[in-house]
Amino acid sequence: MSADPHAYTISRERDPDTKERICREVLESLPDWFGIPEAIDRFCREVRELRMWVAKSGGHTAGFATVQQHFPGAAELHLIAVRPEHHRSRLGTRLLTEIETHLNTSATRFLTVKTLAPSAGDRSYAHTHRFYAAQGFVPLEVFPTLWDEENPCLLMAKTLRTPRHFDGRKLVMASHNKGKLREMVELMAPFGIEVVLAGDLGLPEPEETEDSYLGNAKLKAVAAARASGLPAMADDSGLSVDALGGAPGIYSARWADKGPNGERDFNIGMDRVLRELAPHKDRRGHFVSALALCWPDGHCELFEAWVEGEILHEKRGTRGFGYDPIFKPLGYDITFGEMDPDHKREMSHRAESFRQLLAACFTGR
Repeated sequence: MSADPHAYTISRERDPDTKERICREVLESLPDWFGIPEAIDRFCREVRELRMWVAKSGGHTAGFATVQQHFPGAAELHLIAVRPEHHRSRLGTRLLTEIETHLNTSATRFLTVKTLAPSAGDRSYAHTHRFYAAQGFVPLEVFPTLWDEENPCLLMAKTLRTPRHFDGRKLVMASHNKGKLREMVELMAPFGIEVVLAGDLGLPEPEETEDSYLGNAKLKAVAAARASGLPAMADDSGLSVDALGGAPGIYSARWADKGPNGERDFNIGMDRVLRELAPHKDRRGHFVSALALCWPDGHCELFEAWVEGEILHEKRGTRGFGYDPIFKPLGYDITFGEMDPDHKREMSHRAESFRQLLAACFTGR
């Protein structure tokens, strides 16, 4: 008899050791799908760093799923595994629904999954292919040797949501920064859209209380849209350093304490980053730009872009702003602080997030 789907509870697991234990227990119960010990070892190492959802029934683990975020707009269903006694209970669908609900609060628009291709002739995976097809995944491409010649890889994907098209004539920039207004006026001019600054409408700046770039951008855009009755856009950006647990992150501006003139001094912020990073060999970091376009009815479109790079041991260059002098983007021998401003604008995280926004919501105007 199939298990009662209403008996399951699904929650996030955040402890790395518990993630690894759950992964091993469930995968070892599925030898038809996960029969190679070395593969199980690899999967269980990987899940330690990934987001995991765990389904339990009667206090016992029934299954789990993990997600890997490759890019802000695209995530991969890394693993989804259900114990044999819970098959045909629609638990896999419930796990996937939990994941998609979570991803729909972010900038993620596409979800991919890799599975064994039908050409491998494995009957167990025929059920897997039918499951993914029923969830809306479509096959994209087979990679015959990505894993090995006996296990060709099938890449499948699904679209999580279709962006809302902007059809208005006026847009509020949820900021009091005149520089951002000039930038948005220039960006929106080809579409015939008037841009007004929230500050010029007398709208207050809400306190940034969220724990993510997207969260803060959305908070500001929602507040401006509701107060003005017009669509509103807001942004948030910063520097995240891997070895510092993502810091300074959403607190990037706050790390740049105010100097004697009352203005934020990013030399103070850079000095703090270099000081705290000094004991670490890992110098990886990335700039993040998040955009939120929200309507008065509460609907929001979210976009996020990264530029990967490394943090140098000293400041180099006087161009740019913020943390640019200590950040060297991948593939370059110079920092953002040394880079030609026009070239930096073209390849920056901010430029990429705006390209995503325009392509999703303004194409065809």
